[in-house]
Amino acid sequence: MEKLQRLLRDMFQFDCVDLDFGIYRIMNYKRDVVEKFITKDLPEAISRELEKGALAKQSQAAEELEKVKEQIRQTLGKDALDADGDLSEKFQDIKIGKKYLDLKAKAAGGRGREALEVLIFNHLFTFFNRYYQE
Repeated sequence: MEKLQRLLRDMFQFDCVDLDFGIYRIMNYKRDVVEKFITKDLPEAISRELEKGALAKQSQAAEELEKVKEQIRQTLGKDALDADGDLSEKFQDIKIGKKYLDLKAKAAGGRGREALEVLIFNHLFTFFNRYYQE
């Protein structure tokens, strides 16, 4: 997120505070509004969107899956799950095993909320960095 914020500040020429003519005067006048957008509004908008719809369900399932994985390791032992996260066949018919398999199906391809936020900020950074030229 900090990388994106630095890039946006560069794009909006926050380092040209001492210039007070033409476009620089306008940018200086709107500096507080732009800064609020960079530091507060943009992160809040991304957070709100992640709380909605399919992304939220997938993210929630991925987070719950990690908790159930840990429970399985603690209660059934480390051998209950292999390196790929597949549950041993002998545990697939018990309650926690069924829950794990259900969550794994729901979370397929999903990521946790924090991972999604990082991914979104990285995509935004890449987009603006690609199209911003000094």
